[in-house]
Amino acid sequence: MTGNNTSNKFKAARENKDFVQDVNSDAADPMPKQITVTSRNKSQITLEQNTLSQRERSRVKNGRNLTIPLFAEELLIIETAVESLSQKEDVSINSFIRSIVLDKCKKVIGKDAFDKLNENKLNVVKAKKEK
Repeated sequence: MTGNNTSNKFKAARENKDFVQDVNSDAADPMPKQITVTSRNKSQITLEQNTLSQRERSRVKNGRNLTIPLFAEELLIIETAVESLSQKEDVSINSFIRSIVLDKCKKVIGKDAFDKLNENKLNVVKAKKEK
């Protein structure tokens, strides 16, 4: 009797089309394949989930730039700090500024919000140039 009861359960599951079609709905990726954001200068930028390895991913090729106008003395201060720090460790102006800005962001928005945003790795999709 048990074998017959089991086959009826499977038959009922197979006939339930809604169940069969929606069987993996809980595993669906909530993030769309590509998203478009508008930059401060109103240009459209397309982003997609990162599928590259850490070695293949590049800030230059897959990231976005942040341009900050500085007074000459402000840049001189930053360069002097980086020069002093580079005597102790291998550091560039870019990595110095990036780490300082991200550390400050973590303090402002909190570690949990920072980690949640940082774990969602995105890459810029470069527009293909037409010939």
